[in-house]
Amino acid sequence: MDKWFNNNNFAKILALAVSLLLWFMIHLDEVPTTPTITTGTTNKVVERTVPVQPYGLDSNSYVLTSLSTDEVRLEIKGQRSMLTSIFTNDDYKVLVDLSQVKDGSNTLPLVPDLPSGVEVVSMEPSMVTVNVEKLGTKSFNVNIVPEGEPSAGYSAGTPVIEPSTPVKVTLPAGQLEAIAKVEGSVSVKDAKEDVIQKKVKLQAYDAEGKVLENAIITPQTVEVRVPVNQPYTSVPLRIKYSGQLPEGLVLSTVEPSVKEVSVYGSEDALAGIQSYDQVTLDLTQFDQSGTSTVNVDLTPPSGFEKIEPSSIQIKVTISPFDEAEETTKVFPNVPITLIGAGNGLEGTLVTPRSGGLNLTLTGSASMLEGLSSDDLTLTGDLAGLAVGTHEIKLEADLPRYAKLDESSTALSATVKISEKAEDTTTTPGEDPTDEGTVAPDDPSPAEVENGETESVPDEEETESNTDTQDQGQQGSTSSRGNLNNNNSGTGSKSGANP
Repeated sequence: MDKWFNNNNFAKILALAVSLLLWFMIHLDEVPTTPTITTGTTNKVVERTVPVQPYGLDSNSYVLTSLSTDEVRLEIKGQRSMLTSIFTNDDYKVLVDLSQVKDGSNTLPLVPDLPSGVEVVSMEPSMVTVNVEKLGTKSFNVNIVPEGEPSAGYSAGTPVIEPSTPVKVTLPAGQLEAIAKVEGSVSVKDAKEDVIQKKVKLQAYDAEGKVLENAIITPQTVEVRVPVNQPYTSVPLRIKYSGQLPEGLVLSTVEPSVKEVSVYGSEDALAGIQSYDQVTLDLTQFDQSGTSTVNVDLTPPSGFEKIEPSSIQIKVTISPFDEAEETTKVFPNVPITLIGAGNGLEGTLVTPRSGGLNLTLTGSASMLEGLSSDDLTLTGDLAGLAVGTHEIKLEADLPRYAKLDESSTALSATVKISEKAEDTTTTPGEDPTDEGTVAPDDPSPAEVENGETESVPDEEETESNTDTQDQGQQGSTSSRGNLNNNNSGTGSKSGANP
C-alpha cells in the first residue's frame, strides 16, 4: 500500500479523481431548478387579494344591495411550484353563502376556496356584512312614444301593442313607488305606411325621466305597430239606385252596415267632398219579397288614396205593394237650381224668394224617415227663354222609392232673364237696385209655397201657415201608389244612412 502512495502515477490519478468529484459537487448546486412539480419540495408563504363571490341568493325574493367589502387579503402557503406555476388567480376564491339571509343587514363568514395543497395562513377580513332588500312587483301599462315625423301629409296614429296587457316591474320594495312610467320608442321618421317593430325594448322611468337601471321588466320587449295614415275625413254614405223592381213589389227598407265612411287624401281633396255616393244598388236583382243582404266593395273617389271600410253589407227588405205601409212627409224649402240660360243671359229666381219650395212625398215610412231637404233637388230649365219675366215648370229629382204627393204635382217658379252685366261697379249717387229687383217686402209662406208674387192679407197668411203645419204633421196612408217610379235619385235608407 505504501508502495502505491509512493508511486507518482498513482498519486496523479487519485488527485484527478478527487478534482473531478469536487467539480461535480460544486456545479451540481449551481444548476437552476425547473418549474415542475418534481424540482422543488420547500414550502413558500405568499399574499393574494381575492374578490368576494356571493352565492345562493333567492333572486326571486331578494336583491343584494351592498357588501361591506368586495375583496379580502389572503396569506397562503404551499409548495413553491404550486403557488407560482400551476394555479391562476381564478383558482383562488372567497365565498359568502346568501341562502339563509333575511331582509336587511346580515353578517356572514367568508369561506376560502383554494386549490388542493394550498393552505390559508391568515385571511383579513374573515366576516362580511351583507345588505339585502326584499323585492316587490307592480303592474304598469306600456307607453309607446313615436319618434320623428312621418312623411309630409301623413300622420301617426295610436300605437298598437302586443301583448296589450300591462307588464310587471320588479324592484326593491322601497323603490317601486319611484316608478312613474314604463316606456318604449319607435321611429316613424319619413314613414308612408304602418311601422311594425317586433321587439321594442321597455325601460322604467322615475318622475324626472331617469332610467331605473336595476328594474326587471317582464316581458322585456313588446311588438308595436304604429299606424301611419294620410289626412282623412268621415263623410255620410249615400246610396243610389238603378233599375226597377218587378210589378207589385216596393222597397221597404235599406240598411247599410255603416252610416259613414273615411276617405284618405290630400287636404284639397278632403275640403271638396261632402258625401260618398258611389254605391249603387241594382233593384233588378230582387225578384221577390223578403229580406236579403248585398255585399258591396267600396272604391276611393277620384283623387283619394284610400277608403275605410273597403266593403260594406246592405240589408234590403222588399215588400208586396199591398203590404207596404205608405205615408206622406213634407220636406221644407227644397232648393231650386236654374240651368240652360242662353249665351250672354242669366236667370234670377223671382219667386219663391226663399229659393226653394216645400215638397210632399209619398213612400215607405222607414225610407222617407232618412231623407232631408238636402237630398232632394228641384230643377228649372231656362233654355229658349228670352229677356223678361217667365213662369217655368220645375222637375223634381227624387229617389226611386218616393214619389210626389198629389199636392205637390204642380211645381213652378217665376224667373227673370236678363243680359249679363259687364260692369257691376256702382257709381256714386246711382241707385244700386237692379231694374228687375223685386220689392223688399218679405213673401208670405203661401207665396213661398205657391210661387205667387202678389201680397197676401194677414188673415190669409195665418191660415196658410196653419195649413202647412197640419200637412207636415199628417201621416196619412192615403194616396198609396207604386213606389217603383222612374225618377232617379241619390237617396238612401233612413236611420242607417245619415
